[in-house]
Amino acid sequence: MVENFKPVEEPKVIEKYKLFEEFKVIETNEPVVNEVVNLKPIENKEMEITLRHDDFLETSSEVKFTSMALKNFPIKYRNFSKDLEPLKTNFLGITDVDFGNVRLEGVSIKILDFLDFKLIEFRKKDFRIAIDEKDSLFEYEIPKDIKNKRLEEILNFFANFFKATTIKFKIANDKYEYYFHNNIEYYKFITLKQILTQYTNLISNLRLYRYKNLSSAKNTFFELDLLDKSNSVEEANTWINAEIKSVIDVNIGDSLTIKRLHKMNFNDFPYDVEEIITLVHPLTKEEVKDNIIKLTRKSVKIKLRRVHK
Repeated sequence: MVENFKPVEEPKVIEKYKLFEEFKVIETNEPVVNEVVNLKPIENKEMEITLRHDDFLETSSEVKFTSMALKNFPIKYRNFSKDLEPLKTNFLGITDVDFGNVRLEGVSIKILDFLDFKLIEFRKKDFRIAIDEKDSLFEYEIPKDIKNKRLEEILNFFANFFKATTIKFKIANDKYEYYFHNNIEYYKFITLKQILTQYTNLISNLRLYRYKNLSSAKNTFFELDLLDKSNSVEEANTWINAEIKSVIDVNIGDSLTIKRLHKMNFNDFPYDVEEIITLVHPLTKEEVKDNIIKLTRKSVKIKLRRVHK
């Protein structure tokens, strides 16, 4: 027998299941109650709204005319501050000028000296245009009361000018040459040519021949565009921006038709046009809040109806 023998204490064993005691399933005899929540389904509806005076809506056509500063005649536009006036004007003379393949005779030419830049102005009896040497700054003007045939020639001239043109002329022994183009202005004058065609068709359809000159019309270009398109029974696929306060509850998934009345006179005769605007897709979560409908470039179909009085 070994003396002084001491029993070895066994190491304490951690109860490794102790950590899981909180997850023990407690059996109970109490009945399990399943709570059922009744959700009332939202029924989507087809809504029809007539715009009020404090609602906002603009079609792609309105945006086009506004962005290009096209309202009516006279047309006067510059791409720099309207407050600037030339400090000095130098008259160079009257001569023939080549604008690309087109030669204009008897063009009055001036240098317009502003504070920080200069423009060279070309003026005829029924229009003027001034440009800088850097192909950037410009201004032009087309007055009222020009006959349609002459107006068509002027619009063609401006369209070709802004598409891209080389300008050449000679005064005394001095030769001058400039180059100019602007794609946005080119598109603007293509649009004006389309308006002239639309107006000519309107005059013919309504037999208002005494009011035949577009440049004398009192209507805006947007109104003329509406009147012309109201002759068609087809719907136009386009888009709108809008902010409309609905007087009835509006929900996500609702379909929407908007009606807007344009009250206008065409050559002293009443020709009201109603726009019937139908959303292509239902309203989304982002477009509806507190019965306010906000639409950004929302796809729509537009049908125009002329309201006879």
